[in-house]
Amino acid sequence: MIDVTDHLLGYPLPKTLSKTIFHLIICFPFSITFSLVGRAATIQAVSDNYNRINLDGKRLLMRSGMAWNKLLHTSFWEFLIVLGLFGALIAGLATLPKILFTGGTFGFLVIVGFLGIPFCVAFAHIMVVGNLAKVSSVLESECYGLESLFKANNLMEGRRQTALVMALLSNTSLRLVECLFEFRMGKGISVWEGPLLVSMYSSVLVFETVMNVVFYYACKS
Repeated sequence: MIDVTDHLLGYPLPKTLSKTIFHLIICFPFSITFSLVGRAATIQAVSDNYNRINLDGKRLLMRSGMAWNKLLHTSFWEFLIVLGLFGALIAGLATLPKILFTGGTFGFLVIVGFLGIPFCVAFAHIMVVGNLAKVSSVLESECYGLESLFKANNLMEGRRQTALVMALLSNTSLRLVECLFEFRMGKGISVWEGPLLVSMYSSVLVFETVMNVVFYYACKS
């Protein structure tokens, strides 16, 4: 499969780009189906426990299926905003080619300062708002898509630093598990290590979702 992506355009692609394309092809169908349904089920379960409602597996499954469409709309709008952010970064780099190529180290630092840092801050903010918007989409019947993103942005007013710290912790944990997985793949992974690493990654995702639900209720209180 990786060999196919290596020559996807008729000529060899950079190794990193080829891996990225392979990752998207494999993970995209699961990320818009099982991942969203699992996230919806986790949000519903944590919310029911928070509100002291007895868990009902059948009811939880039905509500998660109904919330899937709303989560998909919200994720789509989040993706469009991120795509626009990357487009703005590329446009900014395209308008400053002389500084980038003739300014040397100083020019590079100028580019990083004026484009890189604001981009990272904006990207982190979008991720945090998106996580809270997904919770809002599941728990509020008429709020999803772009509306839930605006509502989440207003809801977390005054608590942005807390949200950013939460996102930093969860993303760092996910990257550590991914790095460990790649390291073991390079050295040769055993039969029992694969399921263990998958379980670790899933546990971090569940813990992140639980934190976002608790944060949602803290913002509403």
